[in-house]
This record gives sequence, C-alpha cells and structure tokens, in this order.
Amino acid sequence: MMNQILEIHITDWIVLIIYFAAVLYLGVYLGNKRTKTLGDFFVAGGNWGALVSFIFVFASAIAGNEAVVVSGKAYTSGISGVWYFWGFLFATPIYYLFSTYYKRARIYNLAEFLSMRFGRPVAALYALTAGIICILFIGMFMLAIGKILAGVTGIDLWMCIWVTSIIVGAYVFSGGMMSALLTDLMQGVLCLIVLGFIFPPFLWNAAGGYEALLSAPKETWEFTSEGMPLSKVMALNFSAIAGGIAAPWIFNWISISKNEKAATQTGWGHLWKRILTLVFAFYGILFALYINKHGIELPIDPLSGKPDGEMAWGIVMKRILPGGVGLIGLLIASFFAAAMSSADTFATTSSAMFVDFFYRKVLNIGKKLKHYLYLSKFCAVLSIIIGAVSTLFITSIADYITIAMSLLSFSGIPIYFSLITKKSNKTGVWLSLMAGIISYVIILSSPYGEGELFASKDIAFVWGIFLPTFLSIIGMLIGIRFGKPDDEIITKRFHLILNTPIGDEKRLVDTGIVLPALIDNGLISEGMEEKIDILKLNQYYEIDCQDKIFNNLEIRREPSLPWYYPGFLKITFCCFALIGLTWLLRFLFI
Repeated sequence: MMNQILEIHITDWIVLIIYFAAVLYLGVYLGNKRTKTLGDFFVAGGNWGALVSFIFVFASAIAGNEAVVVSGKAYTSGISGVWYFWGFLFATPIYYLFSTYYKRARIYNLAEFLSMRFGRPVAALYALTAGIICILFIGMFMLAIGKILAGVTGIDLWMCIWVTSIIVGAYVFSGGMMSALLTDLMQGVLCLIVLGFIFPPFLWNAAGGYEALLSAPKETWEFTSEGMPLSKVMALNFSAIAGGIAAPWIFNWISISKNEKAATQTGWGHLWKRILTLVFAFYGILFALYINKHGIELPIDPLSGKPDGEMAWGIVMKRILPGGVGLIGLLIASFFAAAMSSADTFATTSSAMFVDFFYRKVLNIGKKLKHYLYLSKFCAVLSIIIGAVSTLFITSIADYITIAMSLLSFSGIPIYFSLITKKSNKTGVWLSLMAGIISYVIILSSPYGEGELFASKDIAFVWGIFLPTFLSIIGMLIGIRFGKPDDEIITKRFHLILNTPIGDEKRLVDTGIVLPALIDNGLISEGMEEKIDILKLNQYYEIDCQDKIFNNLEIRREPSLPWYYPGFLKITFCCFALIGLTWLLRFLFI
C-alpha cells in the first residue's frame, strides 16, 4: 500500500520520527554538551535528586527483554513466568541497603570499590567478569527489541538487531551515562504509560477479557509449573540475593544520585519494575489465549525447534492495534525506549569496567583525561557490537538470563564479606572467586539430557547457581581462617570512606584521602597524591566504631540517617505484600 513502508503505516512513521528526534536531541546533543569529565560519562555527574533517580532507575531497569521473556514464559507456563524477573524481587531491599555504601564510595565503578578493599589484581579479575556480564545483558536487550521489530515489520531478525545497535551506539558514544539519564527521563515515562496503561485494554478485549481468563487451565495460575519448577524459582531468587549487589550497573545507578536518600530510589525504582513485570506476565497469558483462539502459528526457535513465545509481542500486537492512528509506532517506540534505556547504561557500565578501571588503573596509568574519555566512548560502542554479535549464538532471552545469573551469583560474596567484617582478606577473595569461576565453567560446559551428568537444562542451571556460590563462601571462610590479614590502614580507610555521610567529606580531606568524586566536586585538586594521616584515620575510625550494632562486625546504626532502617523494613514489606496480593489475585480466575 502507498501509505505503508515496511508494513508500517505512515502515521506510525511520524510517531517514530518524533521519538527518535527527541532521543537524538537529548542523547546526542545535550548528552555530549553536558559530558566534560569521566564522572559525567560514568555516573552522569552524580548530583541528581530523588525523582530523577527514581525515573532513571525505573527506565534503565525495565528494558525490553523483561517484557519479552516474562510474557514469553507466561505464554507457555502461565503466571509462573513472572519469576524470570521476580527472581530479583528480594534483591530489591538489598539494593536499598547497599545504596548508602555505594554512594559514599565516591568512585565511578564497582571494580574500583573492590580495589579499595582488596587491591587491583582482584578488582581486575572482577572487572573482566563484570564486563562480560554487561555484554550478555546488552545482547539480551538487542535480541528483545529485534524480536519485536521482526514481528511487526517482517524484517529479518538480525537486521532489526543491527539497526537497534547502531542507534544505541550513536548516543552512547555522545555522552555515556549523561546521555542515558537525559533520554531515560523521557523513555521511562513512555514505557510506563504505554506498556502499563494504553495497550493492555486492547489485548484484554481481543483475547476475550475476563471470560477468557476464566477458561484458562487452572495450572495457568500456579506460582510454579513444569517450565518454572520450584527449584528454578529458588535458584533465581538465591542468585539475585547473593549476586545482585555484584551487578556493576547497580553501582552506577546508585552513584548518579546526589545523596544517600536519593540513592535509595534504586530500591524503589526496582520495586515498581516488579509491579510492571506482573503486567507482562498477564500479557503472556492473554497472548496465549488470543493465539489459540485464532490459530496463529508462531515462528520456530532455531535452537529449541519449538514455537518461539518471545515473538508473540510483535505478531499479536500488530494484529490487534488499530492501524493508521500511530499506535504501532508507539509500540515500536516504547520497546526501543525500553531496550535503549537499558542498553545504554549497561554499555557505559561495561566501559567503566574495561576502561575506567582495567585500562586506566592497571594497563595504562597516567594518561590525560581526554584519552580515557574517548576510549571509554569507543569501548561502550564496542560492548554494544559484541552484545549484538552474541545473538547469533544465543537465540533465547531466557538462555541469556540463566547464563548471566549463574555468573553473577557467586560474584557478590566478596562484596558482602568486605562490608561485614575486617577479617576478610585477599586470600579469601581469590579462593572465593576462583572456586566460583572454575565450578561455573565446569557446570556450564557439561552436557545435559538423558544419561548425562544433568538430566535437563533447568537442573544444570540450579546446580550452576547453588554449587559455585556455596564453594565461593567456603573459599572466603578458608581465606579468613588461614590467610594473611590485610593491611589495617587499607581496611580502616575503606570503612572510613563508607561510614562518612555525603556532605561530611571534610573528614576524608583532613585524613588525606583522594577519591574521584572529591576531585570532581572541587574539594581536592586533580593530580594530588594521597597521603594518609594515620592519627586522624584511627581517630575517625574509632568514632565510627561507637555506632556499631555488633562489636565484631562493621555494620553501623547510621545515626545521621534516621529514615534508613525504617525504609528498609518498608520496602521489604512491600516485596512480601506484592507476592501475597498476587497469590490472592489469582483466585479471581480459578
């Protein structure tokens, strides 16, 4: 038809043009204009308030992959498909707790956080591991938006992936996290309104509404299923609780905030994401009802040989949304927004691992700021390219999740120990990480199926979560028991930094501590060498020890933040309440 291009109506193209014009203006023009330092590139300056922090975290966390994989799993397994991302539900209060520590670190990446406590070699190993995890997630985002575009336009899946990669790469190169934040303020609101409120009524009516849901099999509303057994649910939750804090993007999302309270929006933003995840599960159930009603055949996944439920979004929504009014354009824009708002932050975080730490602190020390800034931009784009290439080998978003979650799970153990006890040491961290990595690789490379070591992929996944993490904990405990204690000055310096509230940096400056955020905020001069005043370090550390909850542990009462622990209890209650209300809600359809 003359009014269609690539099976998309001209009005939908107008919507897309407006959307991309806004993205280019915010991401390329303003992002590049406001990016002057590494702090701007990696943590968007680090001075944003609670509302901006909330919207940014919500937008960056929501991604297109979540909608696609949760609805795809719900398409075959019912409401239990929600656990692919509800697995992070109980990590949400952990994000809230760690927001204070990560913000107070006053650095730009999680590898440097580990370096402050355990030294550069350990942090370099983590940086490489975390960079790989970021790239896996980027590939997942690219695959998600590619499947949506392929379903709507009929264009080849790989072509859709590469078009998306080029667009994301353009504005990530321009301004990194600053560009991501500026565009995500728009994209987060767009995703919430369109995917959460505008589209569900169309699908509800097309699938048959409440009566259709009542006709769904009873097992549709069970929290576990054959495709999502209890063991897998437990593994997903355990992995997120143990390893969620080791996700390098969480550190960067927290660091964009101006203070501890704004930083806790990382927790609340993720909680709202879990609510929208439930909506995506209902999308999948309604997709199944609609497809069965109309006898639609989904494309076959080339690896599994089964219908690809992750393709349902584009195929079904194209059929049910009225044409010629811009809604298809809005659908594509929403998923571009979801995918790009995550891919940009993950690419920037990956660049922080490889360039800001591994290259700048280990391989090539002492270059000028512009050298590192431009290299960071190229590395961010390269991360997107590698992520796109990975989709040639991993064709299911669910597979991306299981691979990445297994790798992430044991990585959080050294971070927990670093905060909890002064007795944690380099020996323990090396034993912990190596035990986790070796067991992870063995399990990942082991065959599964009848007569093999693991009877199924799900069983291999469960073992890949619990065994490496358990061995990682054992390695850490052995190191504490038999390893050489770390330098007491380094340990006290680490805890002094984390115990110093935002706004009270004078005592860090007085102690002679040098940190990137202190330089960017003009509290110390660039190029200043760190010279620790041991007397003041001991003095401030002893003052902080008076607020310890337990004498032998480093956890404090946080007297300057009276809202901190009550807020933790509130967000934890909300997580349990969400599960409870959902469990009750299902009785409406049984």
